[in-house]
Amino acid sequence: MHRDQGRNTYVSIESQSEDYEPRPAELETQTPQTCSSRMTHFFQAALWCLAGGTLVGFAVSVLWWEPVCQPPPAKSSTVAPPQQHSLPMHNYTRSRVYSSTRPLRQPQEECNPFLEKGFLHYNPADPGDNTWRPYSPDCKPSNLFERLKLDLHSKQESFGESAQDEFAWLRNRTVVLIGDSIDRWHNVDFCNVLSWEPGSTEKEPLISANRPTRTYYVGADSPLSPPPWHFHPEDPLKPPEDWPTHEHELFAFQTPIWDAGKINANTTRPRVCEIPKYGFKLVSLFNWGLDPKEGGRLYANISGYFPPAEYTSRIEHILKPILGSLAAESNNTLVTKPDLIEMSSGFWDLRQWAEEDQKIAEARVGRKIEYPSEYGIGFSDLDQERLAWWTERQKRAIRFVSAAFPQPQTPILWRSLHHTQPHHWVGFDRVNQIDQLARYNIERLKREDSSLEPRLRIDEWGALMLGQEHHFRDVMHVRELPGGVLWGDVMLWELRRAVKKRGFTYYDSA
Repeated sequence: MHRDQGRNTYVSIESQSEDYEPRPAELETQTPQTCSSRMTHFFQAALWCLAGGTLVGFAVSVLWWEPVCQPPPAKSSTVAPPQQHSLPMHNYTRSRVYSSTRPLRQPQEECNPFLEKGFLHYNPADPGDNTWRPYSPDCKPSNLFERLKLDLHSKQESFGESAQDEFAWLRNRTVVLIGDSIDRWHNVDFCNVLSWEPGSTEKEPLISANRPTRTYYVGADSPLSPPPWHFHPEDPLKPPEDWPTHEHELFAFQTPIWDAGKINANTTRPRVCEIPKYGFKLVSLFNWGLDPKEGGRLYANISGYFPPAEYTSRIEHILKPILGSLAAESNNTLVTKPDLIEMSSGFWDLRQWAEEDQKIAEARVGRKIEYPSEYGIGFSDLDQERLAWWTERQKRAIRFVSAAFPQPQTPILWRSLHHTQPHHWVGFDRVNQIDQLARYNIERLKREDSSLEPRLRIDEWGALMLGQEHHFRDVMHVRELPGGVLWGDVMLWELRRAVKKRGFTYYDSA
């Protein structure tokens, strides 16, 4: 781990594994120094001393001279020549700001194109042809999304249970996303673009009635949905203890609205994408940051809000029951044991702090601030108290997910944050600060907990999206192309890697 002065951050240098052998071109012939050669160095040192006439000159020359004079070992004809192994010419010195969260790829493992230096290719005329293209000719683009799209629109009937078909690793797999509206759009775009008919373009997508994917949200009135959650089940209208005391009436007024879940339900309710051909499910859970303060009061008036607000509580009381319902509906208990989990948080946490900063600034100037950016609100460094607050809750959330889904071969990805368009809720400096902190915390967790070390990985989607701010739906959400397809490519690559690493096995259905 070395400090990069240019970035003011720490960047890891990938070390070589114990069984690493350099390529033949890297071998250098070392001529052993003999007694006579070292004595020559001594006389050279004496000359330095006479020339310099100072103790400094002598000290420097002595440091250059190797004082131990031993004859070189005798050559033996029985010593076997060093073995030479040929390694693929992949780039082992990648230096994007991935810090040390990138796992060291063993030589026998397939190269990960999303960790290679490259660029995001954009093609509005061919939706599947939007992916990360490495510069290295030895690491090809993934293109899993494009190949899956072609497969779903082919005339071939569904494959049998043979492991020989290209997408056998996708069969009866479940992926879970725990994040926010970014992840909701990832879910929606993944499902919809896969269903775009051949010949579709970004401006003219074509979806037939007989589409190969299915996407829907789980409304409050759905049989898949758990019953409404209350802070006090015996008295649903009673607010949490940290709710502002002067706003209890607001809580009582809003609770029936939250329970009904009728307002903008498609934005915050859990969402499911299914590929029936392969029995694949993608389930996303919307969260309001890691831990909204005052029981979620800040978001109480936002349409679509419903409690609980805290990250792990939503996993326990919303996500897990829905996975159970989906398992029962499909008669497949494996749905409750996801094969890949992706987590993220950041934008809602940053908004909460920006709202706090705005209230402080308004109290200082004595009036309401209409344009927070003019006052620099949301664009200053986060102090250590906030960073410590976020660190504690991120680590708690990751540990909770690991315990809730303890299958050791299920990777837990942390999705990196992307660069948005300008907005005071998500100041560029704060987005980068939180993203770097998340990576640092994950590295610490991997060192502290041996059970997490093989499971935790970084989804570099956010870093790969840098420079694509002109392909957004709004100031924050990316469009299907290229961002949505890129995310789908990354997710499919990570899922395939995980399943292949398990030998295509499934978890015990009990």
